[in-house]
Amino acid sequence: MNTFPRFSLILLGLLSLPAVAREQPAQATSNTDLSCQPPSVMPIADASQEAFDRYSWQMFVALSWPAEAGARGQPDCSAALGAPGPTVWQTYKNVDEIFLPGAKPPGPWNSALQAKRLRLINIAALKNNTVVHSDNQAVGGWLIDQNGNPTYYELAANEASYNYIVANNFYNADIVSKASNIKFPNATSEIKSSWRILTAKDDVSRYLQMPATVTQFNDQGVPNGTTQVNLGLVGLHIITKASGYPQWIWSTFEQVDNVPPKSLVEGKWVNQPAPGVKYSYFNASAPADTLNQSPCNWTLQDGHQVCQPKPGTSFTTPNPLDRFTPLSPATTALNSQFQAAPQVQPTVFKYYQLVTTQWPTDPSNPSNPLGSPAPALAANVTMESYIQPNSSCTDCHSKATPINSRFKADFSYLFKFAKAPAGTSIKDEE
Repeated sequence: MNTFPRFSLILLGLLSLPAVAREQPAQATSNTDLSCQPPSVMPIADASQEAFDRYSWQMFVALSWPAEAGARGQPDCSAALGAPGPTVWQTYKNVDEIFLPGAKPPGPWNSALQAKRLRLINIAALKNNTVVHSDNQAVGGWLIDQNGNPTYYELAANEASYNYIVANNFYNADIVSKASNIKFPNATSEIKSSWRILTAKDDVSRYLQMPATVTQFNDQGVPNGTTQVNLGLVGLHIITKASGYPQWIWSTFEQVDNVPPKSLVEGKWVNQPAPGVKYSYFNASAPADTLNQSPCNWTLQDGHQVCQPKPGTSFTTPNPLDRFTPLSPATTALNSQFQAAPQVQPTVFKYYQLVTTQWPTDPSNPSNPLGSPAPALAANVTMESYIQPNSSCTDCHSKATPINSRFKADFSYLFKFAKAPAGTSIKDEE
């Protein structure tokens, strides 16, 4: 069992890539072009969805490569994809390593890897003050899988992002809240990953696995100690700021057993569960009106909106999900192609699929700050579970600001985790 294979994921890691060329890819449809290094050529803005999806898969594989020992964010190209050990993206600095208590300087990039500790259960951390900075669903509270366990999240940044934050002292909430010109350099990447607890009920061979200490919660979702578990990766956002793309490129992947695939039957998309597969977030018996519903009743406490479980439910009540926007036939075909590629097929990564890539089709028009993202919607069922009908990565992140700031944060929510200097405190206005 690979308890810590390497699977550098989605949109997040141009590693230490220099300015990326933007050219029309001259790739045949059947070309997988997989290696331990990210692609050096970006599709042009008016390229096809397939071109960007192919780019996302190449990024996913490169960032999933085993990391070089003692060199965070760098691949060990002498090792095979899927070899034991952390992937490249798993050696990126997470928010707990960047934003230290008292706004202490976080030190050099290439520090020793730490044992993993996950406490985030809601990406909109500041909305749920009961578990401040300890929750990580994009909108709407926590996500409980069909085993009755919470989904955990981790946010991390590559070296280019980390160096920018440290050089500008933006790990200090007082400083970054006053910054009016936050602008990450090209080659910046961020990763957001989602994980579920693997149990005896699960086929663990189908997951990228990671041992971790996680926060436990009581029936109301209040932190209640920690426990050691084996986690399985269920979702990954990779976001990359590349030359010519100030709105960033957004790729999102999922484990294939999150929810069943859909087929078009007589003009209607219908779930097609695979025989023998236990889906992590899908319940075929769940009434339609219970699918993709937030578990929260929001109450106001001390000026913050706090999630209370809806009547008749608790923190262990599963939240059944369904995919709102089916994967396109072209993306499904591309997934099959890459899953069967010689480097991927022997590894756990064949059980992961690209959901979509979102990019700006009009990136350089000053009167169009969002850049007309394509496709208009982009949702990972484990991260935008309850807002899938209107989820857009670009639109959501365009609203990102540091805590107590009116200034935009260049599409990054990392600064929501910035800490105040010792002797001061932060009260978010949200």
